[in-house]
Amino acid sequence: MMVYGGSWGGRAFGLLWLLGGLLFLVLVVVLVVLAIRHLTRMNPPSQGPWSAPLAPPPPNARPEPLDILRERFARGDMTLDEFETAKRALGYPSSLPPPGAGTPPTG
Repeated sequence: MMVYGGSWGGRAFGLLWLLGGLLFLVLVVVLVVLAIRHLTRMNPPSQGPWSAPLAPPPPNARPEPLDILRERFARGDMTLDEFETAKRALGYPSSLPPPGAGTPPTG
């Protein structure tokens, strides 16, 4: 059977050419995208519109007051009584028993 403009075989052949051309175009686009990704991974930009912003610096870690007291006591800057007094003033429990708690009752 003849179709206007050619035979069915001619149309099928033209359709294959069209699909082959589209496939080739998709392949070229994929290869270009992969090449760009590979090149940017190997040579990242130092600073520019596409670079990630720098992370903010971490906040300064402040030592706890009890740690400062322990350091001063360890250096010999304060006596044990001064250390215990300062510790209680900051709201930390005393590690020494209250005065008179360690002595046996006299009777």
